[in-house]
Formats: sequence, C-alpha cells, structure tokens
Amino acid sequence: MLQHALLDQVELTLRQQQLLPPAGILYIAISGGPDSLALLMAMLRLGYGARLVALHCNFRLRAEESEGDQRFVEELCRRLGVALRVTSFDTGGYARERGISIEMAARELRYRWFAEQRAADPTPSVVAVAHNADDQVETLLLNLSMGTGIRGLSGMPYHKVEEGIIRPLMDCPRTLILDYLAAEGQDYRSDSSNADTRYKRNLIRHRLIPLLEQLNPSFAEAATRTIAHLRASECYYLERVEQLRQHVLEPRGIHIMRLLEQQYPEALLYELLRPYGFSPETVRGVMAQLHVGHAGARFDSPTHQLLRGQTYLELRPRVQSSEEVYQQELSIGEAGECALPSGQCLSWQIEPRPRDLAQLFPLAEGEAAFDYEALGTDRLVLRHRREGDVLYPYGMKGKKLLRRIFIDGKFAPAERRAALLLCRGDEVLWLVGHLADRRYRVTEYTQRILRLRLSPAVS
Repeated sequence: MLQHALLDQVELTLRQQQLLPPAGILYIAISGGPDSLALLMAMLRLGYGARLVALHCNFRLRAEESEGDQRFVEELCRRLGVALRVTSFDTGGYARERGISIEMAARELRYRWFAEQRAADPTPSVVAVAHNADDQVETLLLNLSMGTGIRGLSGMPYHKVEEGIIRPLMDCPRTLILDYLAAEGQDYRSDSSNADTRYKRNLIRHRLIPLLEQLNPSFAEAATRTIAHLRASECYYLERVEQLRQHVLEPRGIHIMRLLEQQYPEALLYELLRPYGFSPETVRGVMAQLHVGHAGARFDSPTHQLLRGQTYLELRPRVQSSEEVYQQELSIGEAGECALPSGQCLSWQIEPRPRDLAQLFPLAEGEAAFDYEALGTDRLVLRHRREGDVLYPYGMKGKKLLRRIFIDGKFAPAERRAALLLCRGDEVLWLVGHLADRRYRVTEYTQRILRLRLSPAVS
C-alpha cells in the first residue's frame, strides 16, 4: 500500500473529528478536479471502497469542458470499480429564475441533490466534500472582507451534522494534495473558471494571498492555526451567549436594561437578532437608539420588525405598509425598460466595454454602469429602502448607511420615501438616479457592461 503523509492526515482527521458513522454509504462528491480526486483515492486507500458511491454534478456552465469533466469522472470510476451517480442542472436558468449568482445557484443545486441521495438511504450516510486547508484560509479572508462575526472567522466546520456533510481533507494543504496525486500517478481535470479573478474567491487566491505571503511566507499555516484558535473560542463564546440569552430574554421581548448592563451588549444583541435576518448595521443602529433615543423606534429586517418600547425590544413578524409594497424584478439579460411609480422610466441594455474607458466616463446624469459578468445574475430587483441598507460609494473607503447618505445629501422626507434601490439580492447597487455602488464597477477587465438610464416616462 502506498504510504503518504496525506493518507496519515486524512485518517487522523477522520478519527479525531469522528466524521464517519459506523455503517451506511459514504458518498464522495467528485468534480474531476485535484481535490475531489485526492479525496476519492485516499478513501479507497484507507479501506472504505465497499462503502463508496461517487456523486458528480454537471452544472453545464462550461459547454464542452463540463461534458469532458463528466466523461473523465465516468471513466475513472469504471477503472476504479467505484459506483457513480451523475446529475446535471440548468444552473444558469436556476440563477436567473431566483435572481442569485451562478456560484450560489450551483451550491444550492448541489447540496439539494446531495440531501436527496441521503434521504433515499435506509441507513445513516454522509457526503464527503473536498474542501481543504487552503479553502479554509480563503474562506477566512472572504468572510473578513465582508465583516462577518466570529462564526465567519472560524471557518468551515469539519462536519455539518444537519446536512450530513463531512470534510476529511480540511487539514490538508493544496500542495500536499498535488504531491499525493503525483505519487499515485493520477491526472485530473482543471476548471478554467478558477483563473477568473472577477470571482471573489479567485481574486483572494491569485492576488491577495500571494501578497500576504510576501509579508509572511508561512501565512497559510499561520492563518490555519488562527482558524483553529477561533473555532475553539467560538465554543466558549456561544456557551456564554446562551447563558446571557436566558438572562435578558423574557416572553415580552429583550429586556433593555439587562441588555445594556452587559459588558458587550452589541455583540449579544446581534446574536439574539441574527436568526431573524437583522444585519450588523441595523444592530448598530438599534444600539445607538437605545443610548440616546426614546420608545417608539422601529427597525426592520426582510422578515421581522423590532419595536423599541419603554422596557423591552419587541420582535414580531414584519407587516409591510403600503409605502413598502413596491418591488419589481428586472430581467436584465437583454435590453428592456420599466415604468416607475414616479412616472419616470428605467431602461437598460448590455453592451461591450469600449477599448478606452474615457469613452464611457463620466456617465450622463441619471445613468449607471456595472460589470455585467461580475454581477453573476440576470435578475435584479427594484425596491424601496429598508433599515440597514448600505452603499459602498465611489471616492470613500468602506460602506455608508443609506440613512446617512440621505441626511448628508439633504434629501427631503418625501424624496426618502419615494427613493428606489436597484439591488442584487440584498446588495444595493444603485440609489436610482443618484449614487452607484463601486463593488461591481466597470474596469479594464470588464467584458460587457450593464448600462442603465433613468428618463421621463415614455408616452
């Protein structure tokens, strides 16, 4: 039997994290790439072949390349004698239908299918996916860039019990994986989209991490140790949150004075409100109001409403007022237009990026332009503002609450109520007619542009 450090590490991870049930099918998610191939080969080498069933998803995103991946996986499993189940998805259509990114659509489709496979089994089963130590570091940096709490910084778990997902390669760096495949003499498929730095994870992998390794050549190892420390700290953190929850939470709601007596009331309030969709920005607004405001303030998440009383913060399902009802989904895959409640008309079209960006900028008043491919969706939404909405304006670092934009811009109350936002999921792209977000800006790497124009209504 081949002896390799990767096999020792996988065996140790399986044992220490207690990832495998004593019986039942062991599904292996296999794409044809190096990580999933190393996972499959390792589980075979470690003696789990009799329990293995490989699962392959064809997302049909890369034409012949996707079909080539499927043929490669089918031939490999025939040669190894591993049972294989294959499915395919219209990932692009699913993303457009739900107004989400291609990456999110692929994830939802993939894990839904995995759940269906497990549900059909009479015995407990798990699905092994090939996330590795490098993926953990990338996840840490991605979550850090978006401002997540301790959960985001503690990385992906070894075992998602509720979904039956395990990650046996979590302690294996990518260099060890490639060395193992070379020792096995096993080739693999390469996904051309992994080099596209318009995707956030690829940008981190190919540009940010090499810069951090200039500061510390052992950055990946140091970050991995930090993740382990944070994961251990998270256990104590959540235990303390549960103790405090019982102290400040009553049938009427969150007891305000008991909350404010805590050493870190904002962190506790966020943990109490997070399951109901309240953003960190909204929680900061609640805390500011508790210190200087009076009863009667209202804060909204997409699904719930928080009311500030004299003694309690009361949580209830959100009921939309007539002013909040407006919401319009836009299909931006081809040119179109729609009438707005204001009597104006919003039109859009997809066009190639000019060779010289000076031909595009500055934009005319009432126009906005975004990198179409970077948006990753053909569905956007027009809606009124919600508490906690933010923009990342040009010319400043970080983000800015829309409420502050209205105050600084001296918007009249009627203008604030009538203002419309163009959104990608929960992300605000454009305060229509006024201010655009910079995260999906047009650059020299842009291929196609989504150009939008606000104009008087067409008669």
